[in-house]
Amino acid sequence: MSEDEEKVNIRRLEPAIQKFIKVAIPTDLERLRKHQINIKKYQKCRLWDRLHEEHINAGRTVQF
Repeated sequence: MSEDEEKVNIRRLEPAIQKFIKVAIPTDLERLRKHQINIKKYQKCRLWDRLHEEHINAGRTVQF
């Protein structure tokens, strides 16, 4: 593949990458912030089953 072809392919991906940066990343950060709040709340209230579930869900958020 020539350098010009690589530039064209990168340009085609640019809108999708920009959308991901503007939408997906802030959404995931907000979701993680909510998980953090819930984790602290469940620790304080000693709700261990819910705390465990919240840790699992936070881990899933990070994996995607």
